[in-house]
Parts: sequence; C-alpha cells; structure tokens
Amino acid sequence: MMKFLVAFTFGAGILLVACSAECFMGETNPEKGEGCYYRKRMHPPGSQWRSKNCMDCTCGSDGHFTCCSAYGRPVNYDETCKFVFDKKECVYKLIPNEDPTKQCQSFGMVG
Repeated sequence: MMKFLVAFTFGAGILLVACSAECFMGETNPEKGEGCYYRKRMHPPGSQWRSKNCMDCTCGSDGHFTCCSAYGRPVNYDETCKFVFDKKECVYKLIPNEDPTKQCQSFGMVG
C-alpha cells in the first residue's frame, strides 16, 4: 500500500508540473492611478480577483497584473461523455451522453 501511495504522489506531481495554465500579463497605464486597471476597473496593488471570463488575476505593487485561467480541461476520459462548461463555477463538467444527470470520471486535467 505504501508503494502505491508513493507512486501515486510522484505521478500526480509530474502531472502538476507538466500542466501549465493559460496566462497573460498586462501593464497599467500610469495615468490611470496607482494599482492595476483591468477591463474598466481599478484594482489596488496586492489584490486578487476573478474575471467574468474565469481568469484569476493578481495586481502587483508595480502596476503589472497577471491573469491565469481558473479552470482545467479534462483529459483521459470516457469517449461517451461530452464537455459542458459551467461559467458560474468556472469548471468543465463531463456529462454522459445517455444520462445528463450524472457526471463522468476524468483521469487528468490540462490548463
């Protein structure tokens, strides 16, 4: 059992390192004031927020901000399932084609 846990933890670590989130960086116009100006809204330095399009953002002390996708895309799943994106929760759900009230199992995430 212990060997299994060590192997599983090692494998999960490799998967985590191999997956990279979709990210972008931006710079605030200094004329807008102190903080990060993102989509017509000023965010104070050091603040974090989630955008309407499911991006987790952070405002640096220098007026630069970084935003990364708040979700991953399932991989290695049963082909009888389809993707449904829940924009309110910022997650992909795998739904069986034959029974949309259930959820399929995924064996990895990318993004």
